[in-house]
Amino acid sequence: MRACAERALAIEGVNRLLLSTRARSPAAHRIHERPGFVRTPERDWSPVPTVPLLTYALELRVLDW
Repeated sequence: MRACAERALAIEGVNRLLLSTRARSPAAHRIHERPGFVRTPERDWSPVPTVPLLTYALELRVLDW
């Protein structure tokens, strides 16, 4: 995640990272929340009806790694 954030910061105009993760992955949710990703339930989606995905966002200006 750190490498992705660093690459995104190098691109002018990019100020947020978004990711999707399976709803049944609490360990992954904790990994995303630790560096500051926050849930964005308004962006949740499903690529197919049986695969619900939760979304998270990280505002790059608040990175504290």
